[in-house]
Amino acid sequence: MKKLILLPLLCAALVACGSGQSGSTSTDSTASDSTATTGVVTTDSIVPYRLAENYFATSDNLPSTLTTAEELGKYLGMATSMEHTPTTIDWSREFVIPIALPPTGTETEIIPVSLIRNSSGGLTLTYRIREGFSLHGAKMRPFVALIVSRDYLAPVTLQQEEGVIIACEG
Repeated sequence: MKKLILLPLLCAALVACGSGQSGSTSTDSTASDSTATTGVVTTDSIVPYRLAENYFATSDNLPSTLTTAEELGKYLGMATSMEHTPTTIDWSREFVIPIALPPTGTETEIIPVSLIRNSSGGLTLTYRIREGFSLHGAKMRPFVALIVSRDYLAPVTLQQEEGVIIACEG
């Protein structure tokens, strides 16, 4: 009986922790730099970003950054509909960091955790993977893209957090 009560609670906790957006997001990617306040002096700093909505990857192999509209058109498609338009990108002030995974038959979400400018001047984008249910023969290409101020343009390292969040119906 205890196991039957514990399972829905565990599922709810996993979904609650995995849903929503974590990391340092901003409605304006040109926001000023802030340093991490962990009580330890560090030279790493949090980089603000915003998510690029209504885009999709047209390839599994993407460059680490996109800096022009031409590059965007080569590697990404726009998922425009009557209700949704792709996020506007000001290429003179911003660049894009895309992440695409190979096609999968499981509902999969890439969740940005943090974007950090490290002491060597490069950027490290940490993300986690959240897997859902089978797509019953259909395939999807998990994708997310971050829009960042050109003030932070630097080589990008992608780092996946250990473990995968598995969503379950509750």
